[in-house]
Amino acid sequence: MKTNVEPIYAKVEILLKKRVNDVQLPSLTKLEFLDASLVITGDYFVITTKRYGETLEHVNKVGEIFHLSEISAYKTYSKLQ
Repeated sequence: MKTNVEPIYAKVEILLKKRVNDVQLPSLTKLEFLDASLVITGDYFVITTKRYGETLEHVNKVGEIFHLSEISAYKTYSKLQ
């Protein structure tokens, strides 16, 4: 049995708030991550994706970290079995 394994989603979308001089602007930036895992820990939102080489072999994982105060919303898409 595997433990501490984060789920893999077909797609994760996040909406980032735009700020200028600590003033929140009404516009948002949408980011999409394919075949990504998502973990919310403490005040941080961690998205991990796989990066593939030219032959589509798994090369490595890349994680991006966002502070929760930067995120307006997120949506996950399940993989179809």
